[in-house]
Amino acid sequence: MNSPLSAGPTAASSPRGGVAKIAQIAAWVMLVVSALVLLGWWLDVPALTRVLTGSTRMKAITAIAFIANAMALLGCVRRERIGIACVLLNLLVLVFGAASLLEYTTNVDLGIDHLFADPEAFAQGNPPGRMSQMTAIAFLLLGTQGLLVSLQRAPRLAHLLAGLLLSLGAFTLTMAGYSYRMGVVQVLPVSAPTALLLIVATLGWLVLQRPMGIMRVAYADSPGTVLLRWAAIPALLIPPLLAIAIRAAEHLLGWSHAEVVAAVGYLSGVGACSMVIGMAWLLHHLDHQRQKSERFQDAAYTDTLTRLVNRRGFDEAIDRLLRGHRESDHGFTMLMLDLDHFKRFNDDFGHLAGDRALQITGELLRAAVRPQDIAARFGGEEFAVILPGTDMLGARRTAQRLLDAFHAREWPNRPVTVSIGIANSHPGDTSATLIARADSALYAAKSGGRDRACENQVITVSSVL
Repeated sequence: MNSPLSAGPTAASSPRGGVAKIAQIAAWVMLVVSALVLLGWWLDVPALTRVLTGSTRMKAITAIAFIANAMALLGCVRRERIGIACVLLNLLVLVFGAASLLEYTTNVDLGIDHLFADPEAFAQGNPPGRMSQMTAIAFLLLGTQGLLVSLQRAPRLAHLLAGLLLSLGAFTLTMAGYSYRMGVVQVLPVSAPTALLLIVATLGWLVLQRPMGIMRVAYADSPGTVLLRWAAIPALLIPPLLAIAIRAAEHLLGWSHAEVVAAVGYLSGVGACSMVIGMAWLLHHLDHQRQKSERFQDAAYTDTLTRLVNRRGFDEAIDRLLRGHRESDHGFTMLMLDLDHFKRFNDDFGHLAGDRALQITGELLRAAVRPQDIAARFGGEEFAVILPGTDMLGARRTAQRLLDAFHAREWPNRPVTVSIGIANSHPGDTSATLIARADSALYAAKSGGRDRACENQVITVSSVL
């Protein structure tokens, strides 16, 4: 009975709601961090160009590439149509990566590495200001991803690139946090801010893509989705953050290699236990929420006096069954019931006695129908029973069973009887036409003397059976 959830964004050109906010936050994080890095180069403040003392500095050309990517992402969020500026900015990011790779492979200097001199680059054998090979590859992929999302082309390739970039970002962030070295040459020199912004940029473009594969799960509404949302980010960030923490301790506290290894083992165990405990708590919380939701759901579709389905639940159930009848020709039958002379009963014995009679009616209906049947309070002293997969003969038998139950019941004050109208569903029915036919049969039962069931014409069920 739940209303269908809306799907995620279908195109990058028209992001809405939380998706647009995530992309905007990612873009502004890139802009702020990159601007600080450029300011650090301009003012010669090394602390602004790195996260940890001793780690690699983000190059000025890298910061400029991230600024271009952030502006393209903001433009893609804000425009309803594809903007030429978004395309050109993504092409610029792609060109930065491709040009740096070309410089490495051909040993030529294209003049894009001389904004600021970097003494660390000399020690690593690179020209001053040149981004690393790994960073160049990342920008080549990131520019291509942004270009595909902006143009709304090749969504599968864009998702593949996002997966590659996220894994690359997590790996390089780990390497940046704990600077593994082989001799005097650092392996894959990528700065910590570069690796962080790479993950942020990829996520910013990813949320603007049409949901596919695992992203369909991320946009769905299920316990698995909540687990994915809560577990994916920690699983992605815990290893590099752990490496950064250990690198900081090694540098600030002067830890030995043995102490670093012990810290890695201990913190890895703590992280794994924390993930297990967190997932267990989340599953418990989800189960608690599910139970609470079911209670609210029951309350929303249950008549408080009779404990039968209320009118809202009845309307949704009959609409669902009618759709099923049209699609698969699975018919059903409906009984419309009305307590005979109920107004006189209320006048003679009071409304509390009338309420008790309604409660007894609910008990009789619940006892007389099958588990798959739906007994509802239609309104006032009127009730309805939906009998899925039941033909007219089966409906007559159910009606007779109800009449007998009313006769056998020991009622307070005086006996209460019921009149019943029977209507069978047809493929072209709407809820209004089916209810009208059942009402017509109910009117016939009342006109024929009450305390009976009719369908189309006055037929006493006991005489038919």
